[in-house]
Amino acid sequence: MTISDKHLNSRNVERKRLRFLNSASTRFSTGDTLALFTVGTFGLHLITFFVLFLLYSSYSQLSKKAPPSLVQLETGKSIKVAPIGSLERTPQVILHFVSDTMTLMMNWSGTLPPTTVEEATKPKPDPGIDVRSLNNGRGKVTFSAWQASHALSEDFRKEFLQIVAEITPPGVFKGTTQVVLVPLSIQPPIKIAEGKWKVKMIANLTIFDQRNNLGEVIPFNKEIFVQAVEAPELPTTIDGLAAAIYQVRASGLEIYAIRDLPQENL
Repeated sequence: MTISDKHLNSRNVERKRLRFLNSASTRFSTGDTLALFTVGTFGLHLITFFVLFLLYSSYSQLSKKAPPSLVQLETGKSIKVAPIGSLERTPQVILHFVSDTMTLMMNWSGTLPPTTVEEATKPKPDPGIDVRSLNNGRGKVTFSAWQASHALSEDFRKEFLQIVAEITPPGVFKGTTQVVLVPLSIQPPIKIAEGKWKVKMIANLTIFDQRNNLGEVIPFNKEIFVQAVEAPELPTTIDGLAAAIYQVRASGLEIYAIRDLPQENL
């Protein structure tokens, strides 16, 4: 082989090696680009997923919060309200209803509730309201007791008014006797069914008359059973007795039973 042939073969080998290197270099560059694109795309997907997860968490927490609402009263005052079920009542509402109803029903002053400034300074005597007692005799209950009785269920109201008529001293309507209910403890309501609760009240009835200024104390410890009802819609042009009856039922509650509190539970 001549020197020129060796030189020619050497140049061919060099060309093939350069072509191989160029080819390898080209393949590596394309693969690297694809790899970078894939990694970048995957990274963007991860970021998007993380952002969506944060948004979902925020919306989930927001959905669990009760939407704040404002209600404006006729006086112009605005108050916050929270949505609850039609058969749900807060413990504060139940306790307030029981306390107000029992106080109005069992406080017997012998005078009518004042409706004007003049009556507040000089109250009118309470003539009482006739009620047939349990022994079919004639009895009386005070006007406030009769008014508060509209917070009782209809099937229980008549029976309870008959009991109240039996225990109301006749001196109440003569202005010689007063009876005051003194609540000592009203325990938080206990839910016994959907829309029904029982409240334990420990109280005393104190009887004052002209012969006993210190007062005679009678225990009045009761279990009061309350149920949710639809609150009446108060008309805008109503007053007097009808307005008072609407007021005692405005909380959407009524008492459907009252029984003595067992001694062992005190």
